[in-house]
Amino acid sequence: MAPYDDFAWFYDRYWNEEFHSLAFPILERIWLERLGPAGPSGPHILDVCCGTGYLAGLLAGQGYRVTGFDLSPRMVEFARRNVPEAAFHVADAARFQLPGPFDAAVSTFDSLNHILDRDDLEAAFRNIAASLRTGAPFAFDMLLEEAYQTHWGESFALVRGDHVLTITASGYDFRSRLGRCTITMFRLVEDAWRRADVTIQERCYTPAEIDRALDQAGFGEVCCYDAGDLGMAGDLGEGRTFFVAVKP
Repeated sequence: MAPYDDFAWFYDRYWNEEFHSLAFPILERIWLERLGPAGPSGPHILDVCCGTGYLAGLLAGQGYRVTGFDLSPRMVEFARRNVPEAAFHVADAARFQLPGPFDAAVSTFDSLNHILDRDDLEAAFRNIAASLRTGAPFAFDMLLEEAYQTHWGESFALVRGDHVLTITASGYDFRSRLGRCTITMFRLVEDAWRRADVTIQERCYTPAEIDRALDQAGFGEVCCYDAGDLGMAGDLGEGRTFFVAVKP
């Protein structure tokens, strides 16, 4: 996970607020309203692939108890600093075991598309289901093929006095169903410029593959929502689907 460790500083600074300002009202409508009132003894939420803790902070700010995990130690360092009232762990979604059971689970910002193996996606769903109470809802969003064929991974540059980031798209391979982009980062640290290069890969799963993985993991009722229909306009919503699956 060293590539994501290198990216963590930029991710924490630039990639959280815009997405979650649009995603959180959606989650309130399709997922949070299923839970009971927040509070010290209220619902305990599992934040899967929590990144630097932005969503956990929004949930904790409303009074929910939150436990999050991410595979990147550096992301988890930022999360612990950003949301000290929540608990965070370094763990792999396909292999984690955390003390539960939890009353709900959530994963946002196409985090699960970063799981490149179908068996690992099913294993992640199975682990999440095992960590939940009966009747608990699991909300997540994933990018479908439309997103990878349009704006995903478009070239981008960010230049500041002490840091620079560029994104160069490698495109989407419809045969392997993998999207790739290269991120090059420079930061001025202690009067010296440091460079890091990251190749990000995501897998495009079909709705049928997602449904099958959820079914094999033991989830029952599954609801799907097009992000654009729920008000997530522009590139962020294009080709994005929100799912809510319930542990029966």
